[in-house]
Amino acid sequence: MTFPFPRTALAILAFAAPGLAGAHVVPNMTVEANFAAEGGYSLRINVDPRTFLAADPTTLPPVPGSWYREQTPEQLAATHEKAGEYLSRALGLLFGGQKTPFPNWAIQAIDGENNTPLTAETQEVHLLASAKGRVPAGAASFQIDFAKDANTTLILLPSHGGKAAPRPQVIFPGETSRAYPLETSPPAPTTVVAPAPASQQPASLFSLGLVITLSVAVLFLIVGWRLLRRYRHHHRAHHWPRPDDVNN
Repeated sequence: MTFPFPRTALAILAFAAPGLAGAHVVPNMTVEANFAAEGGYSLRINVDPRTFLAADPTTLPPVPGSWYREQTPEQLAATHEKAGEYLSRALGLLFGGQKTPFPNWAIQAIDGENNTPLTAETQEVHLLASAKGRVPAGAASFQIDFAKDANTTLILLPSHGGKAAPRPQVIFPGETSRAYPLETSPPAPTTVVAPAPASQQPASLFSLGLVITLSVAVLFLIVGWRLLRRYRHHHRAHHWPRPDDVNN
């Protein structure tokens, strides 16, 4: 594989060439996959440039930060394109066992030692590919299908709502990761309340009607009792004399 190197970086790699064979640590790729309850997901993939700069990454030393910093805008665009092509070829996203196309990537350079943004002091450069997407409807699991020619190992760190899985997965070229269950929140059920029949009055109205009826009944009793007393009093005061009263 050929690739445009800036002169400084090319010189550094050439200088290290005498001890290349088996002398360098095998790079790996880290994939952070975070899933949200509402169905969205985000991917963050830490890529060592050696994985797409050489068929055998161990034949190259760690890529220095100057290799990236000294590239022209055109070379940087080519670097990002190469990285994207490698990821699309090496990684397959499986939702519910079905392969899903990759979302669009955003690629930036980072410090390979501490995963912070690239600086003038960065000794080893990595690339961070970020992407966001939506879980296909009905998918209950997530997996990564790792290509046989990926020429590195993969560490998968899945999480849900920011809570990481108990153990990361280590995947070798040609393998498929274990299914990671997706916990998506079902839509809230809609409860429809049937209207009360026309003949059925609400309990509150029934109670109010009962109170009014009892109040009216009590009022009638009080008024009737007072009218009865007044009638008796009037009758006693103006009654006709009896025959016994006349004879006496």
